[in-house]
Amino acid sequence: LSVFLSGAVGIGCFVCSSFDGNNRACEDPFNSTLELATKQREAASIANYHHPCWAFKKGRQGLFPADHCIKIIGHRAENVSKTMIIRTCALDSGTLTADTEIVRISHCGHFKFEGHHYTGCVQACDSDGCNSSEDRSHRVACSLFVVLLLTLVDVLRP
Repeated sequence: LSVFLSGAVGIGCFVCSSFDGNNRACEDPFNSTLELATKQREAASIANYHHPCWAFKKGRQGLFPADHCIKIIGHRAENVSKTMIIRTCALDSGTLTADTEIVRISHCGHFKFEGHHYTGCVQACDSDGCNSSEDRSHRVACSLFVVLLLTLVDVLRP
């Protein structure tokens, strides 16, 4: 039985939401252990973290192990003081078009949520705990790698 279940283990994601700053533990800069002062150490260390994270699958009933974490951050288009952050998980349902799969449409721009127009970002990722705050060190390291790679290609070009 464990052989069959090992492939069903889902991704671990942070799951929380904050509207207009009403959940400080979910806001950026993100700190998953923010509630240490008010909870037991064991409970605080896993605050808002679900592993495995469970999500709905299109055309099916019930919950399934998620394969992506999602972070949605934005402010209302008509009132920038109205903010939102949602951290959750999702499952690529395998449909052929990316327009219906939130895990395939990471972008920044405009989107609609619960009848309101927002400006912000919808970001999807596929590693454990990847929907915390933006990791700028990863972006810098990636940029340096690209520069080094381009330099190497230029040097090796005949």
